[in-house]
Amino acid sequence: MTTAPAYDLLLTGGNVLDPAHGINGRRDIAFKDGLVAEVSERIDAAKAANSVDVTGKLITPGLIDLHGHFYHGGNPTSVHPDEICLSSGTTTGIDAGSAGFINYEAMRDYVFPAHRTRLLAFLHVSGVGLANNRLLLGGLHDMRMIDVDQTSDAIKANPGFCLGVKVRMHFNAVAAWNAHEAMRAARAVADQSGTRLMVHVSGTPIALPDILEFLGPGDISTHAFNGLPENILDRNLKIRPEVRAAAERGVIMDVAHAGVHCDVEVATAAMQQGLMPNTISTDIHNPPPDRTVYKMNDLVSKFHAMGMSLPDAIAASTSTPASVLGLSDTIGSLAPGMSGDAAVFDMREGNFKWIDSAGHSQEGKVRLDTFLTVRAGQVGWREGRLMQMGEC
Repeated sequence: MTTAPAYDLLLTGGNVLDPAHGINGRRDIAFKDGLVAEVSERIDAAKAANSVDVTGKLITPGLIDLHGHFYHGGNPTSVHPDEICLSSGTTTGIDAGSAGFINYEAMRDYVFPAHRTRLLAFLHVSGVGLANNRLLLGGLHDMRMIDVDQTSDAIKANPGFCLGVKVRMHFNAVAAWNAHEAMRAARAVADQSGTRLMVHVSGTPIALPDILEFLGPGDISTHAFNGLPENILDRNLKIRPEVRAAAERGVIMDVAHAGVHCDVEVATAAMQQGLMPNTISTDIHNPPPDRTVYKMNDLVSKFHAMGMSLPDAIAASTSTPASVLGLSDTIGSLAPGMSGDAAVFDMREGNFKWIDSAGHSQEGKVRLDTFLTVRAGQVGWREGRLMQMGEC
């Protein structure tokens, strides 16, 4: 009689970096029924149906991209989630306002379920999200696009899928004379739905301190390290007191890089003054020809090159966003019983450079190159290609 294997998948020989549990050392990891089953210094490969030797490679929890655009086919700027996420070690992608209460159901019922990546969403305070951006540049040139009650009701009707509300405070998205009203409406949606508020603060048409006044603990200032006017630094390149106060009361400072929304010099100055990114995210989208956008593995590498320790950069991409979203019981670590999401990276040594749209660059000696991505206990991406789930 043949005994069924104890585990579906086993990763052997890797160095596990799991900041949530203080693990940084050689471990084997076994997966069963979509969950992490065991983490030990040695696990017998004969116990697993499939085993992958990842000796010398870095294993982390699956990365969590707190800000991307994944409504593939729903608007022209949204990317193919699996191609972008799984290839970068990202197993959870959070769509930041691509849809609103009018058009989110197609995203929820058809687009997101067609992908292996775990995909969740913030609804835009505009009823159609970013659907009209190509024509109007932004969602709030007509304030009739906002319906606080219907947006709040949609979020409340989708616990575990809709995580909060997003508003874009950008001069192309909302007029200066309507910006405070839009902020009040977004704040009302978050309060009525009992969730959190994410605010795009890059290129704001109003003063940044005015925006930060609306944000409390757990709310998210996304594109926090942009270099446009009204950024987190004053004219002497010191952190503005309102920014420091917001961070101290628990407002999340999120990267949302996008090339155009993160300035190396602003981020470096802030980090040197003790204001580190809480969360590293991409704002991944289909960019115009003159813009370079990076995936999560590159941004973890970039911020490590900028001075974040590797454990801190991994925490900002795993356990911290999981905590921000209230999902720490299922994702963000590799403890037994957690979702079987993991990333395996080659620590590539060389001379690397990451650029931004301000014309600045960051050089580094190490880059995380994705070797393998495990989603729900099965190999979803390996060495340059999407896999049939379960194929090794």
